[in-house]
Amino acid sequence: MIGSKARGMAGLAALAVLAACEGGLVPPPADQTVPMGFSECLSRIDETAARIGQTPAVLAETSDSRIVRFRDEGDFVTVSCDATAARMVVQTRPAPVETAPVF
Repeated sequence: MIGSKARGMAGLAALAVLAACEGGLVPPPADQTVPMGFSECLSRIDETAARIGQTPAVLAETSDSRIVRFRDEGDFVTVSCDATAARMVVQTRPAPVETAPVF
């Protein structure tokens, strides 16, 4: 059974695929760029944060762009909203493995 957090993060990654494709099952690649208005993109970030119960880390924010990062178990999911290009970019990267310090 998939928890709501996992569904939310998977939904965010799949969001790009669904927005770009009309039908057919396509496995979501690690990076997706989707044409999208700035306000809609910001709403998608807020909706995802509410759904998974996680406030994203804001990496950068200006009047025409916002870049946030969610932590999804072993991955970082970075979402960029760009008003000038009217697009959303979703990138998934492995999170660094935390190791205990050696004394």
